Amino acid sequence: MAFVTFLNELSFPSGQLNAHDAVAVVVGLVKTLRALKVIHADTALHSSVSLPNIPLGEGLWLGPVMSAGEARDEWRYIRSIQNRSPFTAGLVNPVGGETEYQHGGVTAAALGLSHALGTLAVSFPTEGWLHATINVQRLHLDAKGKIDEDTVSVVHVAVPEHIATNEEWIRSAWIAKVADGDELWQRRAELFPHLKFRPDVEAQLQVLKPGDVLLASVGTALMDIELALSTWRPSDEKYPAFKTRVSPEGETRSRMFRWKDLDGVERDFDLHSRYTPGAGRVHFWCDRRDGTATVGHVGEKLPD
Repeated sequence: MAFVTFLNELSFPSGQLNAHDAVAVVVGLVKTLRALKVIHADTALHSSVSLPNIPLGEGLWLGPVMSAGEARDEWRYIRSIQNRSPFTAGLVNPVGGETEYQHGGVTAAALGLSHALGTLAVSFPTEGWLHATINVQRLHLDAKGKIDEDTVSVVHVAVPEHIATNEEWIRSAWIAKVADGDELWQRRAELFPHLKFRPDVEAQLQVLKPGDVLLASVGTALMDIELALSTWRPSDEKYPAFKTRVSPEGETRSRMFRWKDLDGVERDFDLHSRYTPGAGRVHFWCDRRDGTATVGHVGEKLPD
């Protein structure tokens, strides 16, 4: 399943651009997409028009400009990204016929879809779009014919630095699109590159069914550990800087969590994070040798 993003049509370059400047704008977009694919290798970019037909100012279009030879590598790269245009193809009224998103008084189709579907908006690095979030107006026509309006924020990238700013959201948002615990297990290496799992965890994850509220809780708990590991410097720090409560078991209970690691060596898995509802626990062991962690248990708190 691809990580779907929407290309903001309001960021398409406008006005008078020479070919060199037009190429530079596209190269900027490619840099952002390359940085995004480090996190999600299966990124798909959906646009309102096919990529070759995207306007780059007056009288210029992306296909002819990029195929002229100044940036052929970037042109090959951008063509390699899965693209659907128009981006409403295959989407059954995702926003709703009574709802419209606007930015600056202009309909914002891609930004609206990104917000409605809970995914990422991508822009060309043009004036007005160099922000990691974009506020848009959401207008909704209620059953009485009255228009309600509110302002919502769309997570957005236009330069590689925005991906660093939004990295936690970009990683975590994908958890919501995992269908069930079996998919979570099957895609564990992709979603959690710094986590390894004892074989027992497979069955513990596979009991999580579609629609189970615990699915999102478990996925978020694992992602919180993954994000902490991704910035861990084991040579300088004993443990990662966890953003949620992580603690070891007390002396008496800690003996219960001495289990064999994947290499057959017994290790202490008493370090744990928590999730709800219930008394959910993720027990793991941090490996300072390579900056990873092995997960030994995902489930309810084990009784004494």
